[in-house]
Amino acid sequence: MSGGNDCRCEESKKPLSKRRWHVYQRRCNHSAFNGYHRTRSDWSSLGCASCRAVWRTKAIYVGIIPDYREETS
Repeated sequence: MSGGNDCRCEESKKPLSKRRWHVYQRRCNHSAFNGYHRTRSDWSSLGCASCRAVWRTKAIYVGIIPDYREETS
């Protein structure tokens, strides 16, 4: 089960270790309901670098997806 528009581009057909996916929020959330403070959650927020889809999931595969790192030039 997921929330949001999950990735359905070519990245989703690759093996997990080859996908250009990243985790924005790992097993937590930051919402207006808690003053935007980090709150532990079973859900993680993921994104696809190719199609820009963003979704939340409780899937086990989140454990092998790297955290998002903003690239600087």
